[in-house]
Parts: sequence; C-alpha cells; structure tokens
Amino acid sequence: MRDTIANRFGLTILLAILATLLMNGIFVGVAGVWGRPSFEKSGMLDAAAATVRIIEAQPPEIRETLAASAGAPAYNVTWYAVSPVEPSKRLQTNYNRGSAAFRRVLGDPTRTVLFFRNGMPEVNSSPRVGELLRDGNRYFMGVQLSDGTWLIFATAERSWGISMPYRWILIGIFSVLSCIILATTAACTMASPVERLAAGVRRFGADPHAPAIPLQGPKELRETISAFNAMQAQIRRFVEDRTTMLAAISHDLRTPLTRMRLRAELMEDSLQQRKLFQDVDEMQSMVESALAFFRDDAGHEDATNFDLAELLKTIADDYGDQGVNIAYVGPDHARWTGRPRALRRVFVNLVDNSIKHATSPSVALRMTEQGAEVSVRDRGPGIDDDKLEQVFLPFRRLSKARQPSTGGMGLGLTSARSIVRAHGGDLTLKNQASGGLQALVVLPPLAT
Repeated sequence: MRDTIANRFGLTILLAILATLLMNGIFVGVAGVWGRPSFEKSGMLDAAAATVRIIEAQPPEIRETLAASAGAPAYNVTWYAVSPVEPSKRLQTNYNRGSAAFRRVLGDPTRTVLFFRNGMPEVNSSPRVGELLRDGNRYFMGVQLSDGTWLIFATAERSWGISMPYRWILIGIFSVLSCIILATTAACTMASPVERLAAGVRRFGADPHAPAIPLQGPKELRETISAFNAMQAQIRRFVEDRTTMLAAISHDLRTPLTRMRLRAELMEDSLQQRKLFQDVDEMQSMVESALAFFRDDAGHEDATNFDLAELLKTIADDYGDQGVNIAYVGPDHARWTGRPRALRRVFVNLVDNSIKHATSPSVALRMTEQGAEVSVRDRGPGIDDDKLEQVFLPFRRLSKARQPSTGGMGLGLTSARSIVRAHGGDLTLKNQASGGLQALVVLPPLAT
C-alpha cells in the first residue's frame, strides 16, 4: 500500500474502529459482572418466561416441587401461594424497564412483575424474610401467576451487566478516546514533516547553502519536498552564477582602468590629466565597492543561533570606545537564528550612516510574535519622502543625505537590505515626525 494522505486517513479510521473493539473487549474481560450482557440481553428473561408458562400450566399441588426443580446454577425458583413480600407501588416501579421487558417476553402486558433486593424495607419487614433470604439470596423477581399465586426467582449475586443505554455510553467513550488518541498520533506524524519543510524554507531564506530537506512523510508531501529541494538547488546555482559573473566583470574592469591611468601619465595638458585621474579614481572606487558587495553576497556564512541583543550591545560598546555614544534600548538577551556577521554589517552600516550624515543614533530592539524589530534613529535632516526608496538603489547618492566628502559609493544600504531580505525580513527608512530618520529592520523567526 502506498504511503499517501488518503491511505493514512483510511488507516486511522480503521485503527480507531479496531481500538474501540479492543477497549470494549478489555472492559468485558476485566470488569467482571459489569462487563457481562445486560439484564435484557442475558437470556435470563427467556428462561424465566418459559418456567412461568410451564408451572402455570400445572396443577397447584405440584407447583412447589416443580418450581424447586426448575432452578438453575445462576438462580433458584420458589412457588408461593401468596406473595412473600407485600406488593407496593415502590416495588412495582423499582425496575420499570426490567418489568416491561419481561412482560414483552412473556407476551402479557398486564402481568404483575416485581423486582426487589435484600435491604429494601418491604423485604426486611416480611414475616417470611428468613425463608426468602436463604442461601444468601440478594436479588429477586416475583411473577404473579394467573391464579394469584407467585413464582419468585432469586439469585445470590448479580449475574448480569450494566444496561444497554449505559453500555452504549461506554462504547461512545471508548470510540471518542480511540479517535482522539489515534487522530492525535496521526496528526503529529503528518505535522512533523510539514514542520520540517517549513523550517527548511525559513532556513533557506537565511542560508542559501542550507542542506536539502530529508524526504519524509506521505507521498504528496515527499513530492512537495523534492520539488522544493530542486528549486532550492536551481536558485542557489542561479545566484552563484550571477554573483560569479558580476564579480568577474568588476574584477576585469581593473585592467582597462590601469591602462587609462598609465596613458593619463603621458598627457601634457595638466588640467585634463587631473580630471581624468579623478574619473579613474572614482571608477576604481566603484569597482572596489562592487567587488566588496559581490564578495559579501557570495559569502558562505552558515546560519546559527546567537544572542541578537548582545550583538547590538557589542556594536554600541565598540562605538563607545571611539568616543561615540550609542544608546541601546531593549532586552538584555534575545536568542535568534541567522548569520550574525552579515547582520552585524547591516547594523554597523546603519549606525555609520547616522553618524556621518546626522547625529549619534539610538538603537532599539523589540521582540514580537512576528519576529524581531531593530530600529536605528537619529536626529538629522532626514531624506525627502519621495526618495526614501531611491537610497537603496546601487550607486545612488542623495545630496541631502550625503556629501562626497563622506566617502562611499552608494552600495552600503543596497547590501544591507539584500542581507536582511535574505533572512526573510525587510529594511525600510522613515522620516520621524519629531525630526530625523528611522531605519527599521524587521526579521521574522527562523528555524535552526
């Protein structure tokens, strides 16, 4: 049989039915008298009805002897000319269901039938109680014959089980328990590979070189995992090929730049020579920045579990050693999973931007059910609202936020957002109402 979701559901239902039958069998085996058939199903009523018919058809003078010989190992039968117990309304209503069942078996809906037991006032007050309770009898059924005499069926111990309504309640409880246990087990078995798949998807977001997810679970889920593993391998190859190609192009640009510098050395016009040197230097900086960006993008840092709060506090302490006061607000410890060195570059870049172009920022960490939020706030001039997204474009420098003297080629924020999005999160900028700029890094929870 193939391991599919449909087959698993069918097997679970079958096992639930078998478990219900097994539980009922165990109950019957260990519950003693309570596990036996109910009074109506025990067969005792049929035997008693046959006895009543036979004795009722005989002359009164032989009924006593005939009744004594009609007993069985489970009960004995005694004939009385008058009832040994005074009939009462309480006796007549003591066991209505049993009385009605016996009348149906007997085929006489008007027959007087009494059910009583030892300990009832009507029994203990009877003048013939000693005779009635001989042999340690405790349970009795009295049937009035057509001539007004009585047959008393007596047994020393209960020999029938609980009634059918209660037995059906027990079977219902057994069914519910077996369904809950087996459904929970089946759900956990199904959920485990799904959770591993979800964890693998999140891990791939933080670590492009994460291992493939093991093929486990039913057929449909294994096919899904296999498709994801193939997609993961294709994306990894595509990213590696793209990064390698761009890095090679940036590296090869160094050669013509070097030739341009050598040729500029031979120029006689000093003004043009100086301008050409400036262009070459700027292009050289762009190439070096691009190479650094591609090297970071191609890094093979593995995702690991680390203390995000401690990482932010360490960055603040490092700047403090340089005389720059960085305020940190947030929990003392916050375990997280990701690439700590890459995330450190993100936060250092954001802090550097604030220091260069605004004021010493504050760093805040907030843990939520959706993940972690790290905000870097300064009190600088901010950025025009229509240009908040442009700063993330490669080699884009905005005059209000940057000056050429501050250095950099406009790849810092591009690289930072790329790293954050590789973790499945996002990096956004927002002008604060009170003045200054806020850089917000949102990181979703990632599995190890």
